[in-house]
Amino acid sequence: MTTTSPTAASIADLERHPGRCELVHGEIITIAPAGPHHGHITARVVWALKPFADSHGGTVLAGDVGFIWSQDTVRAPDVAYLDPAGVAAMLARGFMPHPPVLVVEVVSPTDHWSEVKQKVRGWLAFGAAMVWVVDPDDGTVEVHGQGVPVRTVGGRDVIDGGAALPGLLVPVASILG
Repeated sequence: MTTTSPTAASIADLERHPGRCELVHGEIITIAPAGPHHGHITARVVWALKPFADSHGGTVLAGDVGFIWSQDTVRAPDVAYLDPAGVAAMLARGFMPHPPVLVVEVVSPTDHWSEVKQKVRGWLAFGAAMVWVVDPDDGTVEVHGQGVPVRTVGGRDVIDGGAALPGLLVPVASILG
């Protein structure tokens, strides 16, 4: 469901808006609640990333955390990993001005692939070093990175953090298993 106002909405409008929403090019977009399978996969991603975060001074954020892409766009990924610089930029209130190093989007049955691809491009343009698109239906994870070809992994494969997160190794089965 989309809520549109006659004039472009602002970040302040988004802050006052009830429910889970994003601001996309001046339009407040209401996000429907996810189903239990989506929530389970998202939790598994958090659990897989937490040991790495704990040992590297980072943190893992799940759902509803808004990141300010621009004055007319605030997006909220399913999961975000912040490095120590991102942790230092966290605000007690308000949305995050600092990009996450890693964004994870879990595809929902209601997602359209064109919108998912648009979000991936947006996260990379905002400064995320890596974006994982987890597709529970086909059991794969697309790994997008700055200046590197997209990789699709699944089954017994292991996702590595590459240059963005050296030492990060996450078996796909630990997320989708």
